[in-house]
Order: sequence, then structure tokens, then C-alpha cells
Amino acid sequence: MTRSRSDTPLLDEVLAQHRKETGMALAALARGSLLARAQECAAWLGFTYGEVTSDMVAARMQSLGLDYSALGNASGSVFRGNFVWTGRMVASIRPSTHARMIKVWRLKEVLDA
Repeated sequence: MTRSRSDTPLLDEVLAQHRKETGMALAALARGSLLARAQECAAWLGFTYGEVTSDMVAARMQSLGLDYSALGNASGSVFRGNFVWTGRMVASIRPSTHARMIKVWRLKEVLDA
């Protein structure tokens, strides 16, 4: 196994996934109430339009006087739990994202209906 200077494996899928999950949990804790509002917005959008992206959540939050960018790393938890990835990606239209590709999500309940 390839090792880095700190003697931590350079490539370790299990450790990488563990660190991802830990980081997401810590970020979600730090931004709990704002994350809950973002998740409410995502659920409303998913129910209303069928599919939802982080751009749509950011726009909805802005219309409610909330700042999506204040979520920081907790934004990675907006679609956890109640959503399933559609397998599609689109280019973000928020200038701050530099047109990076973002996932298109669907509510699990809508998918099951």
C-alpha cells in the first residue's frame, strides 16, 4: 500500500469514506438550523417540481431571505436521507460555482409513488 509522509495510507477507500461521513456529520451539526431550512426547501422543490438541484435550493433560500452559501460544507448534507440521485448532472448556473456539474435529485416518496 502506498503511504504518505504521515504514515497514513495514501489510498484507502474505507478510511476515505469514514472521513467523508465524519466531516459531513460535523458540518451538519455546526449548521443544524440552516441545514434544516435548506432541507425543507429541497423537499418543497422536489414535491413541487419532481426534480431538484442545489441551484434551485439556493434560489428558494434566497427568496426566503436565507443564504445558501452560509451552509459551507453542510451543503453536502442537504439531499441526504429523503432524496435519490436521478443519475443526471447539469452545469450549475450560480456564478460562484464556475459552472461545475451538480447532481439532479428526486424525492424518494415521489419516486415511489
